[in-house]
Amino acid sequence: MKDASGPTEVNPAAELSRKPQMIVPPGWAWIPVQGNRRTTVRELFREAWETAPRDSIGPFIHRLEEAMIQVLDEASGAGGIAVVMPLGVPWQVPVSASIALSLLEPESGELKLPNGDGVQTDAGPATREIVDFEAPAGADPESLVVLRTIETTWITPEGGAYLLASATISGIAVEDYRPITDALTTLIITMLDALTWEEASHDA
Repeated sequence: MKDASGPTEVNPAAELSRKPQMIVPPGWAWIPVQGNRRTTVRELFREAWETAPRDSIGPFIHRLEEAMIQVLDEASGAGGIAVVMPLGVPWQVPVSASIALSLLEPESGELKLPNGDGVQTDAGPATREIVDFEAPAGADPESLVVLRTIETTWITPEGGAYLLASATISGIAVEDYRPITDALTTLIITMLDALTWEEASHDA
């Protein structure tokens, strides 16, 4: 279980007295966006660097690291505090998912949950919107596309911002893989419904 605390250059969660915490299933990783992102990513792939042959696998791991750093940089620019995704065991089919957690300021002084299906979670009331996507016309049938998004929004305990969990399921748009998309949706909803607010550490 991980939380969103930690040093950062620009920390949108710095003034939160309680920060989001999520149970991360085996094979998934909670990746903080704040702090030294290059060091964070290098630690994620530390075991691969230590056990894989540097001459053959090393360049591939390096490309993965650079791609991950770009993902975290983009998440940070969008107010992100963490990204959660499967890393441990490759999926047996080309469908996977990720969850980006972001803190967003309200456009006006009044905070109210956006339109959507109201849900009760361990972190309090939220709204959820699930959107399915069709593959673009003329797209390569083997190309990876966004299959489904799941957006869940809470108001923070302090009442000064929104917490947005934006989950994306991507893969090859093949009907045979829809059960995998549905299974990932169930897993993501279970993870988000179990999200809680924990007292923030002020040691950093």
